[in-house]
Amino acid sequence: MKGSKDTALDHVITDLPIARPEQVVGEVLTYIRNKNWESSHHVFIVDSKDKYLGVLSTRILLSSPDNQKISELFRKDYPYVGPHTHEEKVAIMAIRYDLDTVPVIQAETGRFLGTVDAEELLKILHEEHTEKLLHRAGILVDTKVIDIFKARISRLIRLRLPWLIFGFGGGLLITIFISRFEVLLQQYVSLAYFIPIVAYMNAAVGTQAVSLFVRGLALEKVSMRRYVVRELAVGTFLGALFGGLIFLFALLAFGSFGVAATVGISLFLGIILSTSNAMLTPYIFHRLGKDPAFGSDPLVTIVQDALSILIYFGIASVLVF
Repeated sequence: MKGSKDTALDHVITDLPIARPEQVVGEVLTYIRNKNWESSHHVFIVDSKDKYLGVLSTRILLSSPDNQKISELFRKDYPYVGPHTHEEKVAIMAIRYDLDTVPVIQAETGRFLGTVDAEELLKILHEEHTEKLLHRAGILVDTKVIDIFKARISRLIRLRLPWLIFGFGGGLLITIFISRFEVLLQQYVSLAYFIPIVAYMNAAVGTQAVSLFVRGLALEKVSMRRYVVRELAVGTFLGALFGGLIFLFALLAFGSFGVAATVGISLFLGIILSTSNAMLTPYIFHRLGKDPAFGSDPLVTIVQDALSILIYFGIASVLVF
């Protein structure tokens, strides 16, 4: 049964076929057939003191001659984990090395404790994926998995409210900031037409970037310097592309170079900053020891909206006012 610490040991199964390297195929096959195992897709090879040596696929076992020794067949470099390895790391190892079972070994003695099989790996992946989605949506879960179809209304409200209140407060501040430019908007009403697309494009680019970055942090060690340079290059290209396109559209549609330049430069700078913000926010969570997906989308969204408006009206004040 799964424990509260969410480690490999909480998912381990022990009713497994075990063999010694000096045994032969026929002997091991007879041993396997004499019992109904909880999992029999693999045979785990140990020595006389139950020290883990490797893994042998049952498929290979069935296709080998009866008199062939197990020592000639099993995989000696098969990856394994310790009993206290977090379940997420177990699942990541399975994905990285294309494993359908992950042996669990006592670190001090090398003793074979059992394995996390394919069924348990799928459960871990499902739970971790669900948790990541909830965290990224800014839902503060107090259990590993929440059944949203059976949860009480009061609990759903309590889980969803914190980051939404944060975003609501940020939205009010943005509204107050925009109101300070009432005169500018009255003189150049066309500036108001472009606020939705500028905000949307910045948010869309930021959401894409944060999704890729959170996935990268979860699955592998990230070289921040190389990743930041690469993402900023992508952000600069996207900013130049969409900034140029919206500049041409605004110039042709409204005939004002000042308005067109404001929109184009704002979108260019906004997309670059949204890329930076999308990497910085989850990275801060990661450095603080928190799940990098935790509240990333709501926080990135409100910060990016605020930056978009600041940049937009700051540039407009210089170019058209």
